[in-house]
Amino acid sequence: MSERSRGEALKRKRRSTLLPRRLVSLLIAGFLAVSACSTSYDFRGDDRPAYRQTISAEEVETLRRNGATVLDVRLQEDFDADPVLIPQARYKDPENIVEWVGEMTPADGPVLVYCVRGKWVSQKAANYLNDRGFEVYSLDGGIEAWKQDGRPTTPATGANELNR
Repeated sequence: MSERSRGEALKRKRRSTLLPRRLVSLLIAGFLAVSACSTSYDFRGDDRPAYRQTISAEEVETLRRNGATVLDVRLQEDFDADPVLIPQARYKDPENIVEWVGEMTPADGPVLVYCVRGKWVSQKAANYLNDRGFEVYSLDGGIEAWKQDGRPTTPATGANELNR
């Protein structure tokens, strides 16, 4: 085999192994980019984390006096079925948490989250916020316990209250 033939064979071999390496690199880079830019968080999955820092309806007023932000994080269809809020609360769609959490900082003070019954969605939201450095509490029993205690609610009508 001539020197020239050997050189051409070597070039072909390099090209044939280079293409799969580039393809694998591009696929990995694409996967990482999509993962890093994800704007959703799974609130409908079956994992049910237990968030330990819950408070009762009686403790909410003290927390609000200390400057807490109160967030209704019910799933959209649950909120639409009963569009009322705990006074001074704002609705935030939990499935957009990756987007709206960027509007907040832990320095803003404590955060109280609640959902329908305080079992699933608010605990996931609380875990998500806690993992990002927030002092966060979940309302034990959710808005249902709040209403059963005869506590006031307000209709969610203003733009500030419906900050999805």
